[in-house]
Amino acid sequence: MSDQRRMWQQRWERGQSTLEYILVVAAILVAVLIAANEVVKPAVKQTMDDSTNVMKDATAKLKPKLGLE
Repeated sequence: MSDQRRMWQQRWERGQSTLEYILVVAAILVAVLIAANEVVKPAVKQTMDDSTNVMKDATAKLKPKLGLE
């Protein structure tokens, strides 16, 4: 094998390794995004809904005391 061909093959293999790493990182990123959308988003929504209900209840109890009803 000629030196020039060997150098080209080494560059190709190096580029191939880089592409493989990029694909692995992309797959991990997609998995994290799906998990965030399926798990974290509903949990945050539930927490926000609970907080809203607590504030509504507190406001409902406070209004008569302030004479705002």
